[in-house]
Amino acid sequence: MLPLFRAVLVWTVVLISVVAPRLAPPAQAAPQSPVAVTQLSLYDRQSVLDQTRRQRVQAAQTAQVLAWSQELQKGLAEYKAQQEAIAAAQAEAARIAALNNHPPPPPDIAKIITDAFSPLGQAAVVWAMRIAYCESRYHPNSVNSSSGASGLFQFLPSTWSGTPWANQSPFDPVANAQAAAWLYNRYGPGRWACK
Repeated sequence: MLPLFRAVLVWTVVLISVVAPRLAPPAQAAPQSPVAVTQLSLYDRQSVLDQTRRQRVQAAQTAQVLAWSQELQKGLAEYKAQQEAIAAAQAEAARIAALNNHPPPPPDIAKIITDAFSPLGQAAVVWAMRIAYCESRYHPNSVNSSSGASGLFQFLPSTWSGTPWANQSPFDPVANAQAAAWLYNRYGPGRWACK
């Protein structure tokens, strides 16, 4: 019987405290003085302030993260552009290096040119050194792919066939230099466009 009594008592208290006030018309609330602050309203105000502070901190953190993200994206874009520029420069350097596919010139190339042009004077030797460098960079195996000019002084096949060394290879540096000296002595420097 005791548990039943307790249950009835609990339900009665619940009805009186929870349900009955909702059924009764709202009573006129007595004006509260602004000084009287209950503990519950102080807690609510403190909660609102704490929540506002948390929202402000979170907004500031979000703004900082967005700023860092934009800065990172900008830095990555700059880094990518730098890497692309470096790759392009390396590709261009490799392309230029591939064009120079000749072995280094023979160490005695200056002597060969000097020996061929010395009989024509010092000015002819200086001219020949400059022209050989301009035409072939002193590489006796150079070939101009567009004109077919070949050798140290870049003789065209038709010109080479008109020299006394036509039966030798235009890639022989001695024959090429001797033919150039012969052509220079006979027609002057006007046969070479490279200056």
